[in-house]
Amino acid sequence: MAASRAFDPPVLDVRLRRGGDDLVLDVAGDLVQDTGPLLHAAVAGALTTHPSPRELVMDLSKLRFCDSGGLNALVRAHHHARGAGTELHLLHPTTPVAFLLHLTGVAQVLRVSPNPAATSRGAADAP
Repeated sequence: MAASRAFDPPVLDVRLRRGGDDLVLDVAGDLVQDTGPLLHAAVAGALTTHPSPRELVMDLSKLRFCDSGGLNALVRAHHHARGAGTELHLLHPTTPVAFLLHLTGVAQVLRVSPNPAATSRGAADAP
């Protein structure tokens, strides 16, 4: 009988950097219900910078996985940013994340720009 391997807990890494006049959150790992509060804290921190950013960009090119809790975190981030007078822009989602955003209709609510690497290979980010 083979020993079962314990599941690793989801990990999310969010790093804030300047991208020209805007702030960029580099989001990597797994965005799920357990890691959503980490994203929320990062967004809240970014929105308290002075001057407040006109646009908050989330680079999702290293986001491996997103579930319904992660979608909820993205929508909450959108509302939080909008309440601060900032536009949230999701940039370069991986193909599975882009598919989920389009499948659920979240891409119609949030500003999403495709991953050029995926489209240059001929793979669509959305169905």
